[in-house]
Amino acid sequence: MFIKITPFDTLFFRTGRPFSGGEDTWVDTVFPPFPSTLYGAIRSFLIFHMGTIEDFKVGRFKEIIGTPTEKGRMKLKGPFLHKKGDIFLRSPRDIVRVNNKGELEPLKLLKKANLFISNYGLEDILVWPKEDTVDESTGFIDMIEFIDYLKNKKETYYEAKKEEIYVWEYKVGIARNKATGTSNEGYLYRMPLTRFLGDVNIVVKVEGVNDFPIEGVIQLGGESKAAKFEETDVHQLEELVNIDLNFSEGFFKVYLATPAIFENGWLPKWIDEETLDGEFEGVKLKLIACAIGRSIPIGGWDMARKSPKPMRRAVPAGSVYYFQIVDNNSATGIKEAFHLKNISDLLPEEGFGLAILGEVKL
Repeated sequence: MFIKITPFDTLFFRTGRPFSGGEDTWVDTVFPPFPSTLYGAIRSFLIFHMGTIEDFKVGRFKEIIGTPTEKGRMKLKGPFLHKKGDIFLRSPRDIVRVNNKGELEPLKLLKKANLFISNYGLEDILVWPKEDTVDESTGFIDMIEFIDYLKNKKETYYEAKKEEIYVWEYKVGIARNKATGTSNEGYLYRMPLTRFLGDVNIVVKVEGVNDFPIEGVIQLGGESKAAKFEETDVHQLEELVNIDLNFSEGFFKVYLATPAIFENGWLPKWIDEETLDGEFEGVKLKLIACAIGRSIPIGGWDMARKSPKPMRRAVPAGSVYYFQIVDNNSATGIKEAFHLKNISDLLPEEGFGLAILGEVKL
């Protein structure tokens, strides 16, 4: 089922970057939140909805939400930004903003051998073929534009700027001495909070949980603020599920709607580091190019153990991988293997590495 999460107030989502009181004065934030943030919030809600933390520790709900040391069958897909019935996704990193305008144009896929000689390992490279100034997009595109992008229907795409979806509101605080209640000198800090604009909310798909409540309240974000959730229908995602894609030219691309944690850094474990050949769910392929962003640190807090989770580096959302089909797999087989599946090597059940397929035209 899909649930729509709407906060009552501002929210705070920390990055994985450590914050040391007295040394740092700025607390980093991230938006949209990492899938693990939603997974933890929903899992915590279910623990107390179904019983107690002690029940969770002894494995009473093991099959559904697991135990402190293992996961149950609950899985997430998302999160997605949602506004007035429209879904917004992070702009793909193989389309760029031209001349600092609100329009995006695609990079061109070219053979590396035609451009330069270097230790760059992939066969092809994505380049900007014109003389205009371009910048990486930092905004979002709506589902209509996104589906056109997946099918390579246009040369120009409209970007929704983040200011149309949320704004930062800054909070200044200072650490206090717990014994005296007085402030600690040198512990002043500033943190940005996320304020959703208009009818913006977060949509996530929850799988593997029978009889999930149709509405309720969860605690979300770094300050455990309240947000309401309710069951919803997302027709645009159904359109994405049923999209008709053509891979007749022998290539396809994988867009990451959520960050992915791969064992080999930027490279999935099912891709050979030397040959770049690989096989995923029976689909034989070869990685030929990619457009990925700088890695992001992902950590978190383990409520049951009351300790930090391991810090991991992730490929950011919006990254795109280009593949060549090695054998005669049908388009249906490729779609069944990748499309709207969590392909992260680590923590896929939490929603990391949600893949969406697109066409490649040479």
